[in-house]
This record gives sequence, structure tokens and C-alpha cells, in this order.
Amino acid sequence: MNSIFLFSLPIMTAFIGWLTNLVAIKMLFRPMKGVTVLGYTWQGIIPKRQKDLAARTAAIIEKELLDSRLLEHQIKRIDLKPYLRDYARKLVHEGLGDKLRRVPIFGGFADSSRLVRLENLLTDEMQKQATPLLHRLSTEVEKHIPVKELVEEKIRTLEVEKLERIVNQVARKEFRSIELLGGVLGFLVGLAQLLMLYLTGNLEL
Repeated sequence: MNSIFLFSLPIMTAFIGWLTNLVAIKMLFRPMKGVTVLGYTWQGIIPKRQKDLAARTAAIIEKELLDSRLLEHQIKRIDLKPYLRDYARKLVHEGLGDKLRRVPIFGGFADSSRLVRLENLLTDEMQKQATPLLHRLSTEVEKHIPVKELVEEKIRTLEVEKLERIVNQVARKEFRSIELLGGVLGFLVGLAQLLMLYLTGNLEL
């Protein structure tokens, strides 16, 4: 048996292992549209299963991430007090103040000190209602925002090219490692074949 061929065997198997993993990675997305060959339709796994992937991902997000009313808890953490104070200031000084000054009877009472007191009073009352308001808002968000449907629709309608680009950006290093691993395993397989040939007496050093 040709010794050059024998000792190049690990290199060939390494190349085959690397190429096999490279093709497998590419086949996650390629071909993006089904190609029929000899009656068999060949299409990338993710484009072919995109609808199912969207449904399963949305279900997982709803079950595993939103099962403890995550949105409600996050909304309740919002501190409305600074916004309410700013709103009360604008409402009193830029809204009610100007209107009160135009009223003949009350216009003289709408001086700065009284407007400040009115602002503080309004701020205090609004801040007392902040917690119930956030609770009501969070409840309505949970009821009326269909998170599962929104996520499913977004993934289902996402262009496959864009999805492929996102996955490659996130997992580029991992894909390279998988390709390299295929080459390493292929090389080891080639060495194992050489060892078997040597042990069976079909290879002379």
C-alpha cells in the first residue's frame, strides 16, 4: 500500500471532519428556500422550522420568563414621584395659574406663594395615588399586551437572512470551534485507522 497515501490519511480525515461540520453549520440556514432533488425537498433547518421555532420560543418566554408576572413587578418598580412633581409644577404654573389670573374674582389670589402651595398640595395628592396607579397600569399591561403573540409574530416574520446574520454574530466563535473540533476528531480517526493497519500487519514502518 502506498506509504504516502497512508500517512496522509489523518490529514484527509481531518479535512473531511472539518468540511462535514462546516456543511452542517451552513445547513442550519441553507438553502433558505426548498430545493427539490430526486423527489426530496432540501431546505435549511431554521427556515423550514421557522414557524414552529417562533411558536416554541414564544411559549418558553411566556412560561419561563413571565410566569411570575415579571412585567407587573417591573412596572411597579418605576418611581413616579419626580415625574408627578414636574407634572404638577407645569400644571399649576403654566396651566391653572394663567387661567386663574384671568378670572376677575380669583385673579388677585393667584400669586406665586399660593401657586406654590397649590403645587405642593397637588403633588402630595398625586403621589398618594402613584402606587394604586402603577398597580392598575401593570394589571392592564398584563391583560392587554399579548407578549406571546407579539414574540411569535416577530420571529415568524423575521427575514431569514437577518436571523442568520444575528445568529452568526452571536455564535461565530462557537461555530469556528465546532469546525475545528471536526478537523481534530477527523485527524484522530485517521491516526486510529493507521494504528489499526499497523496492528493488523498491513502497515510497515
